[in-house]
Amino acid sequence: MSEFFTSYELWKEAVVSAVLLGAVCGLMGVYTVLRRVVFMPAALSQMAGLGVSLSFVVSFYAPSIAFPPVVGAAVVSCLSALLLGALPEPKGLSREAVIGASYVLASGGALLLGEKVPQGAHDIHDVLFGNAVIVESSQMWQAVAVAMAVLALHGLLSRAFLMIAFDRETARAQGLPVSKLNGILFLALGLLAATGTKTIGALPIFAFTLLPPMIALKLTSRMPLVFLWAALIGAFSAFTGYAVSFLYQLPTGACMAVNPLLLAIILWPIKKIARTLKHRSASETALPAEAQVSEPL
Repeated sequence: MSEFFTSYELWKEAVVSAVLLGAVCGLMGVYTVLRRVVFMPAALSQMAGLGVSLSFVVSFYAPSIAFPPVVGAAVVSCLSALLLGALPEPKGLSREAVIGASYVLASGGALLLGEKVPQGAHDIHDVLFGNAVIVESSQMWQAVAVAMAVLALHGLLSRAFLMIAFDRETARAQGLPVSKLNGILFLALGLLAATGTKTIGALPIFAFTLLPPMIALKLTSRMPLVFLWAALIGAFSAFTGYAVSFLYQLPTGACMAVNPLLLAIILWPIKKIARTLKHRSASETALPAEAQVSEPL
């Protein structure tokens, strides 16, 4: 492990980006899990990959109107987020089914476009499946800026987002602009997915948005602690995943994506043991009082 820390000049931008994105994706993923739209981050990540593929194709066939991959990722992902958030559920289908279909179409479209640009196919593969081995300083600062903006949005609108997640009709009855709040939430997720996908890949972004919130909701029912646990688990998974990838020459995105599950295997038994000890302690404390009540006068 000392070899990893002594080489920090090689990975500091990548680790800072991954840890920050892991924390904010974990925190914002709580809303997608509560609203049962867990495929939304995956679909938006793939839409960002489609935007990256599109930027490569345009750069190859029309260099005069070329635009950076991060721009293509942001535009396609954010427009898709607004569209998926605004569209009503079609009759006979759930919103999750529409999001799943969008995920498949975006993934296939990104790979098909990549085949048209041979020199960009490897880069597109890295975006779709995750390769945060090398992150440029400019990419890191973009990730920091977007993560801070999304975090500030969460601080301002978390109560409204939670009310919509738990009871949309009550939120509407209390005068909350549900449609606008939906648009803001999905737009923030789209921007986060676009930036994260271009920086560390679609697979880890989807994993950070899904797995840490699921684990956090199993650990506690108090929402402030749920958000805190989800952010900490996302950040810890990003850091340890990158470290394992660096030390053992394993795929970076896959290591970061699998890490939350390994952490869950450790945390859930600890929680069960703690709950058992708590119940046993409560029973032992209550026993003398019960015995005293049951004694004959």
